Amino acid sequence: MVNEVGKRLIWFMGRECPHCKQTRPVVDRLISETGVEITELEVWHNEENARFMRKLGDAISKACGGDLGVPSFFNEKTGKAICGRIAYENLKKWALE
Repeated sequence: MVNEVGKRLIWFMGRECPHCKQTRPVVDRLISETGVEITELEVWHNEENARFMRKLGDAISKACGGDLGVPSFFNEKTGKAICGRIAYENLKKWALE
């Protein structure tokens, strides 16, 4: 399933982030089983991606208990974010909204 332009599912992550590494199998399973596309944006070493994450900061920090952090996900279609190590079923439900 190809997402429309401007309707991306975005995964904000850090290359060395241990929680992001633990989340990778969940993301890979979601892609494999549903065919959704997730745009992966590394924010620890890429200032452009970090600025974009800060631009979405209100939605992300609300979902993340008041802070911006990784791993976090943003759905451009719904404007909703989720964060932290996420169970497969929760990520799937969020992604397919």
